[in-house]
Amino acid sequence: MASRSRAGSRPATARTVATSYEGAASWVLAILPGRGTGRDVGVVALDKEDGQVVVTQFTDSTTWVKTLHLCRNKPPDVILLPQSALATPRYALAAESEANEAAGSASPEAAMLVKGLQTEFKDVPLIGVARKYWNEQAGFEFLTQLIVHDEDRLGVLTACKPKYYALSAICALFKYLETSYSLSFAPKTLKIGYSALEGTCLIDADSVKNLELVSNMLNKNSKQHLLGMLDKCCTAMGTRHLRSNILSPLTEPSVIDARLDTVEELVKSEERLRAIRKALEQLKSVDLDKIVSRLLAAEKRPSTGTRSTSRGSIFPSFQSSTDPSSQIASKLDYLLSLRNFLSTLPTLRSSVENSDSIILMQVEKVLQDDRLEQIRAVIEENVNPDIWKKGDEKRSSGRDANGGRHARLFAIKAEKKRLLDVARETWRENTSDVNDLCDTLRDKYGLEGLALVQGGKGSAYVFQLTKEEWEEKKGEIGKAFTNVNVLKKRVEFSSLDLQKRNARLQESEQEIYLMSEEILEEMFQEIRGCVACLYKCSEAIALLDMLAAFADLSAKEDYVRPEWTDTLAIKAGRHPLHEQFRLSDGSFVPNDTYASDAASFQLINGPNMSGKSTLLRQIALLHVMAQIGCFVPAAYASFRPISALLTRLSNDDNLESSLSTFASEMATMSMILAALQAHEGRRCLVIVDELGRGTSPEEGVGIAFAIAEEIIRSKAFCFFATHFKELSIALPSRYPNVVALHLETDVDEKQPDFSLTFLHKVRDGATPHTHYGLELAKAVKLPSPVLYKARLVSLTLESLAEDGRKRSSEGKLVRRRRGLLELKTRLREIATGKTDDAGVLLAQLRQLQKETIEMLDETMDAAQDVDVDVEAEASKTEDAEEIEEVIPSAAGWRVTEIKPEDLSLAGTAEEGTVDEEDEEDMLPFD
Repeated sequence: MASRSRAGSRPATARTVATSYEGAASWVLAILPGRGTGRDVGVVALDKEDGQVVVTQFTDSTTWVKTLHLCRNKPPDVILLPQSALATPRYALAAESEANEAAGSASPEAAMLVKGLQTEFKDVPLIGVARKYWNEQAGFEFLTQLIVHDEDRLGVLTACKPKYYALSAICALFKYLETSYSLSFAPKTLKIGYSALEGTCLIDADSVKNLELVSNMLNKNSKQHLLGMLDKCCTAMGTRHLRSNILSPLTEPSVIDARLDTVEELVKSEERLRAIRKALEQLKSVDLDKIVSRLLAAEKRPSTGTRSTSRGSIFPSFQSSTDPSSQIASKLDYLLSLRNFLSTLPTLRSSVENSDSIILMQVEKVLQDDRLEQIRAVIEENVNPDIWKKGDEKRSSGRDANGGRHARLFAIKAEKKRLLDVARETWRENTSDVNDLCDTLRDKYGLEGLALVQGGKGSAYVFQLTKEEWEEKKGEIGKAFTNVNVLKKRVEFSSLDLQKRNARLQESEQEIYLMSEEILEEMFQEIRGCVACLYKCSEAIALLDMLAAFADLSAKEDYVRPEWTDTLAIKAGRHPLHEQFRLSDGSFVPNDTYASDAASFQLINGPNMSGKSTLLRQIALLHVMAQIGCFVPAAYASFRPISALLTRLSNDDNLESSLSTFASEMATMSMILAALQAHEGRRCLVIVDELGRGTSPEEGVGIAFAIAEEIIRSKAFCFFATHFKELSIALPSRYPNVVALHLETDVDEKQPDFSLTFLHKVRDGATPHTHYGLELAKAVKLPSPVLYKARLVSLTLESLAEDGRKRSSEGKLVRRRRGLLELKTRLREIATGKTDDAGVLLAQLRQLQKETIEMLDETMDAAQDVDVDVEAEASKTEDAEEIEEVIPSAAGWRVTEIKPEDLSLAGTAEEGTVDEEDEEDMLPFD
C-alpha cells in the first residue's frame, strides 16, 4: 500500500482499490427505477439479520448518485430489479412468468443504473423479478398487514400511500421471498419505516474510503478510523446506529442541536454519564433487534418444490432446522435473553430520570412504556425464574444444572402443563441412566478420569479421558469403546450402551421441546401485540448509547460544541484521528479554517509533507462529526450544514475499472460535478487534493482550472490543494470569492544543504517559497552549478510574471469587487452576531470602514479606466454587483458624516480612530 505521505509529484504505482465499506452484506434490496425522464426511483431494503425494513422514494440524477449512495450504506446481499431492466436476467421469480412475459429491453436510464450497480457490487447478484410482481396495490396490502401497530404506523402508511414506486418494490420484495424461499412473516411484527433522503448528507464511496470513515486504508483490521475512534458504544444497537450516521450524517440543524444538547448535558454531568454507561454495560451481550426478529417476525413454511440457488439461502438467520426441537430450543434461548434484557431496564430508566435535554426525556418515556412491563409479566408468568439468571448465561455442559441445555429444558415453569412435567421426569431418569453408566465403567476399568461431556444444542454425551490415561489403558479398553476421537490433550469416545441411552435421552428432550412449544406460542401471541414497544426501545437505546459514547469522548478530550451559521469557522482545529491515535511524531499543530460566501473557494498550496492533505481531511472529518451530533476537536467551531460531502483525494490507478490515474481523477470529478447539479451548490462541501497530477503539467493546469471554475460558480465551499502556482495567480484575479492560502515553511536558501522546515501552519496568500523543489534538489546533492542555474532561471521567470500582474488594471478591478463582496459578508456577520456590546460593535464597524476606504483608494482608478465586459464580469460577481446597487459609485462620491459620539473610540489614529481629514471619505453606516 502507498504511504500516507508522498514525496514526489507523480502519483504512486497502481494498486487495486479495496472495498470502501467494511462489514458483511446483510440487506436485500428491491429497486424500481421510473420510466421516462422523471428519474423517480423506489427502494425497499430488508435487513436479513434483524428483519428491519426501510422504504424510500426519491428523484435521482442521470448518474443515479443517490441510489448508489443508498445501496452503499445498506450493503446488499441480493438486489432485485424489474426483469425488463436486465438484458439477461440471472434468475427468474417464477417459471410461469417466462412463458407469459418477455423480458423486454432495458431503457437507457435503467441500463445505466444496472451498470452502476454491477460496477459497485461485483459479487452481488442482480435478480430479475417479473413485472407483474411490482404491484402498487399488493404492496400496500403487504405494508398494512406486516407493519407493527405503534404510534408511527399511521405516519408510515400516509407517507407510503402515494409512493407508487416504493409500494411496487414492497410487493416485489415479499413476493420474491415467498416464492423463492418459502419465507413469510407474522402479521404486525415488522418494523417498517419510511426514510426520506432529503434529511441526510450524501458521502460518496471514494470519500468514505479516503477519509477513513469506517475502515483504515492501510490495514483493514485496524481500528484507526473515525468509526473506530467514536465507537465507545456498549451495545451492538449503538454501534450499528453510529455506523449508519457516519455514512449518512444529518442535515437539519434543529435535529442535530437536540443531539448536541444531550451530549452537552452528559458532559456537564459526569455522574449521570457514568450511571448511563454502567447501565448500558449490562446490555453488552444483548442485541434486541435480533432477539425480536427471531422470536416473532420470521416464520418458515414447509418448502414444497422450492428451487434452490448456488448461493444457498440468503436468510440463514431465519432458517428452521429440520429438527423441530432445535428451532424451539433457539426460541427459548432468545426468550431467556429477552427476559434478562427487560430486567435491566429499571436501572437504565433511573439513569435518565429528571433530565433536561429533549432526547433523554424521550428515552425515559420510551423506557416507561407499560407494554414493556406487560411483556415482562408474560415471561415471568411462564418462565422459571431460577433458570439461567442474569450474569450466569455461560452455556456450560455435562451435569451443570445451570448449563444452556438445562435452562432450555426447564425454562417453562412446572405445573403449566401436566404432560410436560411427566416428560421432564422421564428426561431426569434417562440422564441418571447415562451418569450411572459412566460410574459403572469408571469402576470396571479403573478409569479415575473418565467423564461425560456434551457438545452444543442437541448433542449426545460422549466419554472423555486425558490423552495420557487413554494411552495407558488403551490396550485394555480399546475394544470396549467406539467412535474414538483423539484431540490435542484429550480423547473422546462412546459405546453401544451410551448410544442407546443417548437416543432415549434425546427422544425425551424432543418431547419436552414439543410440549413447550404450545406454551411458547401462547406467550408469543400475547407479546406480538406489544412488539412495537420493543422496536422503539431498541431505537432509543441505540441513540442513547451513541450519544453517551460521544459525551464520554468529548469529556475526556478538549472538544467543543459546534454551532450552525452561514460560515465555516474553525478556531484551532485538530485532526481527530491524528490526535486520538498519535499518527505523527511530536505534537499536532492546530489550524484555523474560515470559509464564507466571500471566500467560498480556497486554494491551498505548499510543498509535499507540509500538511495540505491532513488539513483537507481534518476539515471533512470535523464536518462529519458535527453533523452526527458530536463535539469536535477545536477551540471554536461553526459550520454551514451540507447535504453532500464530495472529495477527490487518492492519486492511485483503479485497476478494477481499468482506469489510469488521470482517468480515475476525471471519473471522480465527473461524479462530483453531477452531484453539485443534483444538490444545491451552497449545501455542498468539496475537497480536492492535487487534481491533474496524472497528466502533463499543461493539461493538468487546464483541466484543474476548468473544473475549479465550475465549482466556484456552484458557490459550494471548496478546499482545493494544488502545486500549480498558475491557479493561485489566475483564479483569484478572476473571481472575488477565491482565496489563496499556503502551509508555512521555513527555508534558508543560502544554506548549501537541505534547509526546508515544515511548520504545518496555514497562512494567507500563495506560498512565498516558490522554489521548494530546489531545496529538495539540495537533499539529493545536485551539483552547485546546476542548482545555481536552476535558481537563476526560476527567479527570472517569476519576476516577469509578477511585473505583468502588477500592470494589470483588470486585476485591481477584481480586487475591488472582492472587497465589496467581503464587505457584504462581514456586515451580515455583524448583523447576525451574538455580541450585544455596543462598544464592540462600533469598533468592528469602524475597523471595517477603514479597511474598505483603503481598498477603494487602491482600486479607484482601475475601476474608472479599464474597459471591461460588464456582463461577463457580472456573471462572475453577482454578489459584488448587488452591493454596488446599494453603495454609490466611488467616482464623485460624498458620504454621510459619522458623528464622533456615534463612533468614538479611545486611542490614536493608528489604533483605529479616523483623522478629521479622512471624515469626508467615510462610508455611510446608517
